[in-house]
Amino acid sequence: MAFAVSAANVSTRPSRTPRWARHVPANSCVAVFLRGRGNGGPRAGVLSPTSNSAGNVTVRDARVRANEAMSARMEEGKESGAEAYNDGSGMNGDRATENKRQRYEALKSKHHAQQVRASAAAAQSAPGVDARGIVMYPPDEERRIRKSWARLMRWSRSLRQREAARAGENKVTKVAVFGGGSFGTAMGVALSRQHPDLNVVLLLRDPYLCKDINERHTNSRYLPDYELPGKVTATTSAEMALKGAQYAIHAVPVQHSRAFLTDIKQYIDPSLPIISVSKGIEVTTGKVMSDLIPSALGRKQPTVFLSGPSFAKEVMDERPTGLVAASRDKALCRNVQKLFASPIMRINITTDVMGVEICGALKNVLAIAAGIVEGLELGNNAMAALISQGCSEIRWLAEKMGAKPATVSGLSGLGDIMLTCYGSLSRNRSVGVRLGKGEALADIMSSSSQVAEGVPTAGAVVSLARKYRVQLPVLTAVAQVLNGQLSAAEAVAEIMRLPQIEEK
Repeated sequence: MAFAVSAANVSTRPSRTPRWARHVPANSCVAVFLRGRGNGGPRAGVLSPTSNSAGNVTVRDARVRANEAMSARMEEGKESGAEAYNDGSGMNGDRATENKRQRYEALKSKHHAQQVRASAAAAQSAPGVDARGIVMYPPDEERRIRKSWARLMRWSRSLRQREAARAGENKVTKVAVFGGGSFGTAMGVALSRQHPDLNVVLLLRDPYLCKDINERHTNSRYLPDYELPGKVTATTSAEMALKGAQYAIHAVPVQHSRAFLTDIKQYIDPSLPIISVSKGIEVTTGKVMSDLIPSALGRKQPTVFLSGPSFAKEVMDERPTGLVAASRDKALCRNVQKLFASPIMRINITTDVMGVEICGALKNVLAIAAGIVEGLELGNNAMAALISQGCSEIRWLAEKMGAKPATVSGLSGLGDIMLTCYGSLSRNRSVGVRLGKGEALADIMSSSSQVAEGVPTAGAVVSLARKYRVQLPVLTAVAQVLNGQLSAAEAVAEIMRLPQIEEK
């Protein structure tokens, strides 16, 4: 409440305290003035910044005390609600009091903002200190970290410049994709986005799906929520799909691959590189794709095997991931690496074909086991223990078959295992979840439009374990559950009752 006091307004004679002043707080500026006025004297009640005589209070002191009192009342108001202003002043709910409260809150907000800005400025000026004032690294260590990062970025720029200089060599203009499932479509779309002038042709058996892709630019059966690029087309003619193609991506399920390749082998040029993204083991022969493809074609064929953590929908959403291209032909590996590499897809290369294939096949069986644990609601401890044991079993068999340990712990091994076992988009994990909840396998398979490769692969894994004399308790238990010999709960109980062993 603003007011002005001057000498002209002060009476020289004593007077009674006005009725309205009885409700004025004792420590307010008005009360100080009235006390001075009651003492008499022409200037006794004048409030001056310089007056500080006995019995009087300066304007500055009065304001300070009044502000302190107001602050105290507002702090109490935060605890006691609206009654905080009902202090006998008769100003409860008064507009002036509300204005003071708003000014006080504004000042507090301004002070807080100043503190935040000061902390941020201190963090920028002091190396190794974050916005909260926490010391992250000593200055010497912080400089070493910056130098290490700068060295890595220089190496990256240099390599990219060299690759850009060779980008015009052997330009790819057409790629065929065998199969129109979700993953084959996603890989074709990824290539089309990275190379806008590239023609991607999906080779399908279903003429209605072909029509949807060509006219509506959508894979209505497997990826109905996504629009396909205009350069992605489909056909049912193998001759048309393969004519002029420089690469072929094989995305047909493993159990159907032999018949598919046998039917179209006359149109496949012997020098055409095939990039296989199918994962699994042929049940009837126990062959992986690196053995199945030359067997079905009746000849050797340049082949690369692409594997790693990559859900089709996340590829379509352009979310980053990393894959591994495996081939005994390192030059072909590098060409495939250049073809697929993009800002959202890293491609590592290796010559360990067996390691990449075995990990890609067995992780589907392990994902069913992980789904069973989820369906039985056994908890996070059980899930972690199961997946750790499953990884060990995959490593035991893979090494017996000639795989490198580094492959099992890499993108195509541990990376793909983690995604398939924990990811909610995993088809194999979904089968396991439903088994764990008590559904019959026949009902699960009939209600799904997509293939869960782990179901047929489980039996083939048991055969490989016998062949290479390796004990695989978890993976064998999955085969027993799928075969109807054990329920999901019984399988878990039997695994837990196995003899205690030494870690290996």
